[in-house]
Amino acid sequence: MDMMKWGAAAVLVVAFAGALLVREQPASEVASLPLPAICGDQHAEHGGASMQEHLDTMAAGTDAAHAALIQTMEPMHSDMMRGMMAADFQTAFVCSMIPHHQGAVEMAQVAQAYASDPWILMFAQEIVSAQQVEIREMQAWLARRSAAQQAAAAQ
Repeated sequence: MDMMKWGAAAVLVVAFAGALLVREQPASEVASLPLPAICGDQHAEHGGASMQEHLDTMAAGTDAAHAALIQTMEPMHSDMMRGMMAADFQTAFVCSMIPHHQGAVEMAQVAQAYASDPWILMFAQEIVSAQQVEIREMQAWLARRSAAQQAAAAQ
């Protein structure tokens, strides 16, 4: 086995071990967390219904694995667009990145459900673990940002 294969194997082992250690809550819970109020109006319409119809049409002609992958797109898209409407750029960036990462978690879960290639399964787990950590970091930043804004408004 050459050094490249040993290196790739080591990365996969570390990613898998990290995935086992990092999981504080199931990925499905992290992936379905709502955006906080600082990210804008949760009832705002961002094309979700029309996009969902388009995705349903796309999914209708595919196998179950492809259909599941396609269906991860609408919640991610609508929440990303909602997040981009936050009052300031930095908050908008973080608010739109959270659903982007949540979408990655959902896509990886689809891969875990349907893939058979060991590398894809390990890579999907690595994505879930890494994205969960980053989602929590972004949520913590938004909480700090929101508290700072509330404190400034109270003065």
